[in-house]
Amino acid sequence: MGLEVRRVRPDRDGFVDPAAIADAVSKDTIFVSVMTVNNETGAIQPMARLVQAVAEASRGSRRPFFHTDAVQALGKIPFSPAALDVDGAAFSAHKLGGPRGIGALYLSRPLKVLATGGGQENGIRAGTHNLAGAEALAKAANRACADSCKAHELARVLEARLINGLSSIPGATMVPATRKAGDPRYSPFILCVSFPGLGGGTMMRVLDDSGIAVSTGSACSSGKQERRILDSMGIAKDISFSSIRVSTGRDSTVEEIDTFLELAGSLYARYKT
Repeated sequence: MGLEVRRVRPDRDGFVDPAAIADAVSKDTIFVSVMTVNNETGAIQPMARLVQAVAEASRGSRRPFFHTDAVQALGKIPFSPAALDVDGAAFSAHKLGGPRGIGALYLSRPLKVLATGGGQENGIRAGTHNLAGAEALAKAANRACADSCKAHELARVLEARLINGLSSIPGATMVPATRKAGDPRYSPFILCVSFPGLGGGTMMRVLDDSGIAVSTGSACSSGKQERRILDSMGIAKDISFSSIRVSTGRDSTVEEIDTFLELAGSLYARYKT
């Protein structure tokens, strides 16, 4: 569409430098988007500092619209779009224990969209309202936010058990390698671990056969294995290729973590090259 897109890479620990964001902003910048919590590494971006950096870099010209993907933030970490002074934030019900196919968009100022819709959505979205989905999203969000402190406390316990257990598996490597249990810079609900010598896709399948659900990054494309997020962090190819994402939820238990650790250790020893 004739617009220039500037991508700012995170550092090796997965964090975006506010100075790098400021350097990317020009007088012509109209939109900035940063994910609050990365869905593969759990890195929590310094949103307040990023918003401030953009505001200062655009002083004297029109302030860009600052949007954040907060799908992994709401109900899991302290998050207030108004307090952060972001212009837009996106949420999804299925990450809050609600149904798939319904989400919410927070706007603090008008947004010009590419595809306009009906008047019932202020011209932003067309189609009939999904009332049942919207009600379910509202209830799921209320419930998640009401007990977020309790859920976060449990997640920290499970995170510590996961990281300590994985560190005892010979060869297993946390991604990033500096990730430690209790690090407030990361969401305790998400962690990334690599099993060098065994492809992440293979590890995912053998764990799935044993009843354990984990995931990898980007799927294969044209026969090429890519891990977009980890590659942007500068993670070594053999580490990123062998990485999986492990996430916990409000209903996860210590017993389930122990089962995963036992299976991960035995399967890795059996199948690694």
